[in-house]
Amino acid sequence: MGLHEVSPQDFQFLKSYYENYQMTSFTRNISKFLGRRFKDMLTEKPFKIIERDGNINIIFVLPASEKPAGGSIVTHHHSLTINKLGHKGFQSQVIYPAELQYDTNKFNSQSIYKRDPNFDKDKDFVLIPEMMACRYAPIFLKLGIKYGIHVQNGYSLGLEVLLKIDDFSTLKHVYEAADLIIANSEDTLENVKTVFPDVSEKIIRSYFVINKAKYQQVENKQNIITYMPRKLGKHSALVLLFLGDKLPANWSIKAIDGVTEQEVYDIFYESKIFLSFSEFEGLAMPPAMAAMSGNKVIGYTGEANKEYFHLPCFEEVYCGDIKEFVRKILAAVERFDAGEENLDLTSIDYLKDLFSEERQQSFIRELVEKVDEKLSQS
Repeated sequence: MGLHEVSPQDFQFLKSYYENYQMTSFTRNISKFLGRRFKDMLTEKPFKIIERDGNINIIFVLPASEKPAGGSIVTHHHSLTINKLGHKGFQSQVIYPAELQYDTNKFNSQSIYKRDPNFDKDKDFVLIPEMMACRYAPIFLKLGIKYGIHVQNGYSLGLEVLLKIDDFSTLKHVYEAADLIIANSEDTLENVKTVFPDVSEKIIRSYFVINKAKYQQVENKQNIITYMPRKLGKHSALVLLFLGDKLPANWSIKAIDGVTEQEVYDIFYESKIFLSFSEFEGLAMPPAMAAMSGNKVIGYTGEANKEYFHLPCFEEVYCGDIKEFVRKILAAVERFDAGEENLDLTSIDYLKDLFSEERQQSFIRELVEKVDEKLSQS
């Protein structure tokens, strides 16, 4: 069993402490203990080297989780796209090494799942999430299997070190030994280069797809302000407190929590303003989804989101500036009520291109070319 299977609650408890900079001696001791358990219980069955027939296979490693996370959804789509394009005859699978028979119905995906622990050194290339690199990369290194690291959040690349599951020397080693590193934003790319300057030439920029957003004219939308309470809950609670009774009676605030991806799109289709509480993100989907659905987005960039926050439909608030957050919300409401806010089609077109299938497919072709080059050097 692996990280989530040992105890999702333990991991989330420690992760929340890391995210809020509250690692105490108590949690450090717990994380050291859990780290030993995690490293002893990584795979349901030991990985084995075999020789097999067939094409080259790019295998995405994922942690089992109770519900699909954004990073897992993106990973599944990358795998699907490799199979769809068939570039150079490459195929792709997704593996949950800690639970090979993991219930994947929750993903509603046509992904091909790898249900066995067998790998061919000449035909399999493995991509490991940044949050699992210290624990899994050494296993593949020892077996002689080529691997890359899939970094979807440049601020989580050292999570295993911060949780005392492993140390920086191991982290540095697995990045320097990797054949490829994938980074999903300019900020993520720069983070990797800052921490590990010697790996710069291995990095390729990835792109993912947002293509389900629909928009309607502002006058047809409802006076709804949305936010996601799971993101920096203390901050959102303070914003709501400081707003108090200042919103006009014809406006309401709606929390988006515990809903499906499609339900999120449906809410954004009707709403006018989205409050972004992003913190240390890779490249957050919700603010972009909201903007592509015709919303004004106010709030934090999470750093990586600066890649699109320069667009007119976004208004940045410096993280923690609650008073300015409230001022910008009230000013936007006033503009909407005065008929001064219009649908920003220029921004929507920019975002459609940034998160387009064309960009993702171009990245997938580059990935396949790089993997082919690395395996041919075996």
